[in-house]
Amino acid sequence: MQVLGYGWAGLLRKYVVEPAHMWWPSTLVQVSLFRYISISSISLEGDSFYNFIAYMIEKTNLAMICRTLHEKDDSKFSRAKFFFIALVCSFIWYVVPGFFFSTLTNISWVCWVFSKSVTAQQLGSGMNGLGLGAFTLDWSGVASFLFSPLISPFFAIVNIFVGYAVIMYAVIPIAYWGFNMYNANRFPIFSSDLFTSRGQEYNVSAIVNENFELDHVKYHQQGRINLSVFFSLTYGFGFATVAATLTHVAFFYGR
Repeated sequence: MQVLGYGWAGLLRKYVVEPAHMWWPSTLVQVSLFRYISISSISLEGDSFYNFIAYMIEKTNLAMICRTLHEKDDSKFSRAKFFFIALVCSFIWYVVPGFFFSTLTNISWVCWVFSKSVTAQQLGSGMNGLGLGAFTLDWSGVASFLFSPLISPFFAIVNIFVGYAVIMYAVIPIAYWGFNMYNANRFPIFSSDLFTSRGQEYNVSAIVNENFELDHVKYHQQGRINLSVFFSLTYGFGFATVAATLTHVAFFYGR
């Protein structure tokens, strides 16, 4: 699917890559950081983005970066000191929930209150369920939604959240409990693993030979591969997003 996405982007580069309004903000943040620690002001003409990249490649050097990092604006911190403090704080914020207290990554009071209920675990778990009532104190968990919320524009965050809410809190529950789509009740509601028809984990190594080719006889003996309803639907929606590239070009550049 990723190969298809890159392929469409290459074929439609004129419409989905080169226009300035198609640049994703995370790239501009990195460019802004490099510019801040390297030069104070430059004058650009024409295509400012590409001229700026060319300027950075030609002019930026280690001595310039080291010098500007230690410059001070009036009586404020030097750029190097401010950057180092921010780096240490971000590292501490990550290392505590990431290594010493991983529970902070996913705090689900629903699972704690109803610890013996399977349905409550499916609804409340932020790791293997729908995450209702769950929250996180881990910045990597916050950024996993749509990278850093400090970078992504508000309209993109809202757009992704609406799609996320529709899929997670409407489509998936209806498909799982309402229609039992793809025999969903036999498998976890949220999982990327492969399963047998009885809900057991699928033994992939048993259906391939020594050349890593599919052994059809053993495959029929073990049965077909089954997916969780979440993985099945979201994988299909992923292909739909690739096709959305074509509709975007058709609607906005079809004339």
